[in-house]
Amino acid sequence: MVAALAPGAPRLFASTDSNNVATIAMRVGDADAALARAAVVIRERFAYPRQTAAALETRGLVAVPPDPRGGELHLIGSTKCIHINRTILAPIFGIPVGALRLTEVDVGGGFGVRGELYPEDILVPLAALKLGRPVKWVESRRENLMAANHAREAGYQIDIGFDGDGHILGIRAIIHADIGAYVRTAALVPAEFGAALLPGPYRVPNYACDLWSVVTNKTPAGTLRSPGRPECNFVRERLLDLGAARLGLDPAELRRRNLVRPDEMPYDCGTKSFGVSTVYDSGDFPALFAELLRRLDYDRARAEQAAHNARAATTRRGIGLAVYVEKTGLGPFETTQVEARADGRLLVDTGASSMGPGLETVLAQILGEALGLPAERFDVRHADTAAVESGVGTYGSRGTVTAGNAAQLAADKLIVEARSRAAARWGLAESEVAYARGMLQADGRRVTLAELAAERRLAAGASFEVPKVTYAGCACAVVLDVDPETGVVALRRVVVGADVGRAVNPALVDAQLVGGVAFGIGNTLHESLVYDADGQLLSGTLMDYALPLAADVPPVDGFYQEVRATTNPLGLRGLGECGNPGLGAAIANAVCDALAGSGVSITMLPVTPARVFAALAASRPATR
Repeated sequence: MVAALAPGAPRLFASTDSNNVATIAMRVGDADAALARAAVVIRERFAYPRQTAAALETRGLVAVPPDPRGGELHLIGSTKCIHINRTILAPIFGIPVGALRLTEVDVGGGFGVRGELYPEDILVPLAALKLGRPVKWVESRRENLMAANHAREAGYQIDIGFDGDGHILGIRAIIHADIGAYVRTAALVPAEFGAALLPGPYRVPNYACDLWSVVTNKTPAGTLRSPGRPECNFVRERLLDLGAARLGLDPAELRRRNLVRPDEMPYDCGTKSFGVSTVYDSGDFPALFAELLRRLDYDRARAEQAAHNARAATTRRGIGLAVYVEKTGLGPFETTQVEARADGRLLVDTGASSMGPGLETVLAQILGEALGLPAERFDVRHADTAAVESGVGTYGSRGTVTAGNAAQLAADKLIVEARSRAAARWGLAESEVAYARGMLQADGRRVTLAELAAERRLAAGASFEVPKVTYAGCACAVVLDVDPETGVVALRRVVVGADVGRAVNPALVDAQLVGGVAFGIGNTLHESLVYDADGQLLSGTLMDYALPLAADVPPVDGFYQEVRATTNPLGLRGLGECGNPGLGAAIANAVCDALAGSGVSITMLPVTPARVFAALAASRPATR
């Protein structure tokens, strides 16, 4: 990327003036003036590596051509935005939208890479249409690492200023994001989201950011779990620890002094991403952070750290913190429909897709609560254009927020329809018919939803239109040991928490947080896509692109806070991207804390043994 921005560098596209193909400026207050009057200014450069999802299953697609006598072209695969893709693909194939059916199947994780339209999504169906027979394509792992969208590679030049008491006065940043050789569907999304959220959960009255999106001879970039936030969280939280050291403050105390308070909600950060203002509708960041420290038993952990390091053990212990905000419940809408069946069961269809976070369970619970029925009686299907005419899909921690609220609306409509049918059956006004737990009653007469469904179809559907983005406060803490002789980092404890608004299923909340931690550990300690000088990918296998092992994941204490969101009727906040984006910052802070006094400062990821060892070696006095 540095070479691509150098004066006189060859341009990838002759039609552009440079390899910087998009520039975005964000301004809040006067950052230059704030930094000029600051008591302490930290100036640093940071680099985040190129990464990809490396999901359990690679991409794949089955295309079944229509019968020669008529029918539909059926695409079965792992594309999580089926309705959007259908709208794009039908004109390409020269067929009506109604003649194209897309079905999304269970896959081994999405993590952002499955939400785009790839060349294979066009080529495989075209082959099936030409051959007149089904065509199946599944990419190899090498193809996946090379061709599925990459993400996150970015460089930061950044200044942060504090007053004498540790309050943030301003931040000034220049961000260069490497988006690869072509501008993919969501190429500009991660860096812009990250730039808008770089202030995080803190009061930053003055902020200036210039974001450049740079094309290079690499695989095009797109979204990856929590797009843009691991990068900005890493940079900001490292700066806070550097600032705390300069000010002589405990890292926890510096964060306490700057967190946005509940009485300041709704809080407008002053930034925008894709024209939408960054406004935190509600939340209690200080309480969330306090609970994190309580669960970590922060004072005791610090005492144990001091005792461990005083013993001159072979390892040095460190503690790292990170507090951040997640963007969840993205729009524009989602649909859910529910149908009562004559056998007493209820069939649910939603336009959202399931990448493994338990959407089926959550929707069954929301509907069960709304209709007063056991969740076990609901059969939830997802992501089939034959079942749901419109929908959006799953990305941006939106499934529970959007499909869940649509489910509540659908349940309300089903009750209204059932009361109307029962009233007509008995010759009564609807107001005289009561509904409870699957039963309609009036004047001693009763009829069940199943009995009404046996007479004729009883169903209702609803669409939840997203009025505003829902934000979730998050925090994590890490305790780890570093071996100065080898550079090996061993995690001992992780505590992570998030404000979920309302925990529909606490077990799934815990699972999402723990899974996110594992994902974040891989991003922080291992994962990096590396190219040689000729633009050839060097990390094209799982021997080279290392992923976390079970042994890398220490005990994880996950917890949640419930401050109801005001952006949706159920008060929900998304969770799917809350566990991972703080790990890079917390682990890097903990490594630097462990090696305090050595002069080591982590400014790039991943934190590999070689990188830690090299940093330690560079900090030691030269010997003859």
